Amino acid sequence: MIDAEQNTQYAVTLAALLHDIGKFAERAGMEVSRQYSTDNAGLYQKYNSEQKRHTHQHALYSAAFIERYADLLPAVDEPGAAKSGNSLINLAAMHHKPETPLQAIVTEADRLSSGIDRQVFEGDEQGIAIKHFRRTRLIPIAEEMLRGEEFHHGATNDSYLFRYPLTELSPNRIFPLKRTETEPLDDTTARAEYATLFQRFLEALALLEQRDQPALWLEHFDSLYQQFTSCIPAATVGKVIPDVSLYDHSRATAALATALCRFHTATRSLNEQAIHDRKQDKYLLVSGDFYGIQSFIFCEGGSSNKAAAKLLRGRSFAVSLLSELSADLLCRDLGLPVTSILLNAAGKFTVLAANLPESRETVQRVEERINNWLIERYFGEVTIGFSTVEASGDDFDMQSGRFAQLWSKLGRCSDARKYRKFDLERHAGVVAGFLDSIDNRYRLCPFCGKRAGNPETRNDELLKQLLGDHGAACFTCRDHIYLGNRLVKSDRLAVLKQGKGKPGGKLKEPLFGDYQLVFDPTSAALETSLKQGNVLRYWYVGRIGEQMPVGVTVRFISGYIPTYTQGDQDDLYRLLHGEKSAQKKDELYGMIAEGGAKSFHHIAKMALVSHPETEEKFTGSEALGFLKADVDNLGNLFACGLPENRLNLSRLATFSRQMNSFFSLYLPYRFAHEQRYQDMYTVFAGGDDLFLVGPWNRTIDFAAELHREFSRFACDNKKITLSAGISVNKPGIPVPNQAEHAETALERAKSSGKNSLTLFGETVTWKEFSRLLEIRDTLTAWQKQGYIGKALLYRLNEFIEMAKREKNLRASGRPIGMEEMGCLKWRSLFTYSATRNVGKNLSKEERSQALGEVMGIPAWLNDHAGTLKIALWQILYNQR
Repeated sequence: MIDAEQNTQYAVTLAALLHDIGKFAERAGMEVSRQYSTDNAGLYQKYNSEQKRHTHQHALYSAAFIERYADLLPAVDEPGAAKSGNSLINLAAMHHKPETPLQAIVTEADRLSSGIDRQVFEGDEQGIAIKHFRRTRLIPIAEEMLRGEEFHHGATNDSYLFRYPLTELSPNRIFPLKRTETEPLDDTTARAEYATLFQRFLEALALLEQRDQPALWLEHFDSLYQQFTSCIPAATVGKVIPDVSLYDHSRATAALATALCRFHTATRSLNEQAIHDRKQDKYLLVSGDFYGIQSFIFCEGGSSNKAAAKLLRGRSFAVSLLSELSADLLCRDLGLPVTSILLNAAGKFTVLAANLPESRETVQRVEERINNWLIERYFGEVTIGFSTVEASGDDFDMQSGRFAQLWSKLGRCSDARKYRKFDLERHAGVVAGFLDSIDNRYRLCPFCGKRAGNPETRNDELLKQLLGDHGAACFTCRDHIYLGNRLVKSDRLAVLKQGKGKPGGKLKEPLFGDYQLVFDPTSAALETSLKQGNVLRYWYVGRIGEQMPVGVTVRFISGYIPTYTQGDQDDLYRLLHGEKSAQKKDELYGMIAEGGAKSFHHIAKMALVSHPETEEKFTGSEALGFLKADVDNLGNLFACGLPENRLNLSRLATFSRQMNSFFSLYLPYRFAHEQRYQDMYTVFAGGDDLFLVGPWNRTIDFAAELHREFSRFACDNKKITLSAGISVNKPGIPVPNQAEHAETALERAKSSGKNSLTLFGETVTWKEFSRLLEIRDTLTAWQKQGYIGKALLYRLNEFIEMAKREKNLRASGRPIGMEEMGCLKWRSLFTYSATRNVGKNLSKEERSQALGEVMGIPAWLNDHAGTLKIALWQILYNQR
């Protein structure tokens, strides 16, 4: 149960989230009777005395929606709320003409969310005609990024070439399309599109679970609202730029309204004059940042390499959970709902709180508590840092550029925080009691080599097959293996409150001592936990299909993990390729039959190429490709991508969410539904970065598609780029080493001008990489046609090195000695080799044609030199 004050805050939060739902309803043509309009227009709508009519009709529709569908919403109105004017319907719908302090809070939050006054087309005197308000579609912010002052000063609605289609969120619908493909030509078609979307929204709203649990329902609704309104422009009339989604504007409004409500309630200043005072620092922005994520995921030191894949995905998922639950713990202690988390992706989150002394104390206390727990278990390998910045209402003003300055200030504080990750006076030095914690019978955990093996894990079913009857692991590694095992088998996850006498989950160590997990809880068990108030979060974490699940919160935190299917049973020759003992074969059969996650050894086998003569034979290297990629200069995109007078809270939230959707929603879906990439493994994918493991050759192919798809997502904006590094290694090499190689490759790509890829030690632009893949395919075709054989390909490897040395010599600008000039002979050597080896088994005429084509290779060597190995080595690796 929640008390009256909490219920009031909840009502304000929900009202702020729903305040513009009338825009959705009005554009969809929801019926509102003439009588209802006559009776309520004066209450909810402003009146224009010059035009002699009521304006802001969406406010009336917001009221009509809440009244009509009240049975689908939580009952939040306190006794007397209607009389006081503070019913949910009035809090939401009177945001254009508030009459009570709580209504004024929603009004103020609405304006601050928009940057006080929405940005307009500076080059357009008319803007978007009111008759076109239904036809207008959402402009992607990516198209606007880093376009320069000249573009923005002269921009009109026609300056933007791309729009998002009006549809619910799904993996394939995150991509903008050309405006001509998305904007309807007439109002009838536009209304029909909105009506279809609105009807699906209502059907899904009726399916939301836990309506009697306000906090859970709010998170479920927030997820649903994102699904159906994140492609709807918040504003569609006049000179306003329609690049902020209705969802992101509404959510930011809810966060601001919650903070305002808490501030003025706590300071006993709940009056309209105080609420509209924008000089006072009422807000506290809190940034949370996990440090050491990669060290945590790829930690090494154990003596056992068993369960490497389960540990990797378990640790990766644990990072997502720790970030989610850190934000949750902070919000719970601050008394804030989930909608106060403005941003949350890739181990970073931002919370908007009320600027109160107790808020700052709570932030410090929660940070200390989380770090104490982390350091006790990970010895400083992973920690969290909270940074805070106070803000006034004026600081959300985008016209003056103050919000851009506020966001930059928070970024600087977060960067500085990295250099004092935890309290050295308290935690530095020897770990007290560590040696005493080690049982000499089990010593250190064989998986991490850091923590003591715990005897309680000796009979754990998850570990028996890995360690036998006498081995023991630490609780932490055991829990990571548990997470990695359950993640591929479960769709739903309940986060329970840990406590004595409360129903427990399966973690040996509840996260932060508070959070227990239950995957796929049964209806009876879940109902019992709900009644006892033990369910803190309830998420869908399974694979996303063409349409998103409804009913509960959908969280994109599990990535994609390849699992065994019927197709693998039909492809046993590949999986059993090579010498195998009978015991090993039985083990492989069993793993396939269980339908569990594929091991890295199995993923590496998917790189084998079928022999052209029989399906029982294969060629190529059994190797893994580790791909690491991230968006170039993301900090600058957020800080400087738009002019200072364009950046507001809603626009920032919109772009951040859209970027995260590409990595955490689209890519896992792509792997799950495209057969050639179903053996790709997302170690992490979210925010602005990506780490994949897959068959080495398919990883290389996917890199090219990753670049193409990201460019499509970014509206082909040449200023928004991606860099990547790929390492190719045998699956037996420890994962931390492979991850380090991929990170080194990415760093080389970044240091070479960005917008690049590093592979086989060579760095190329994406354009050159695309050309090298074409050359690879041409060489492969020549080989199949009998133009060239392996001998010439291996000689070509020598010529590449010679051409590379020549290129470096020419670039050095220094005098060249005779002993260094041997590399210049590659042209004559190539001509000699080609004349002797090209088309040996072809007719004279065919051989002449083949030689004519193959003699184009020297031009490739001149153009690409050492980077030509990117094309050649793929062929050689596939033929080993």
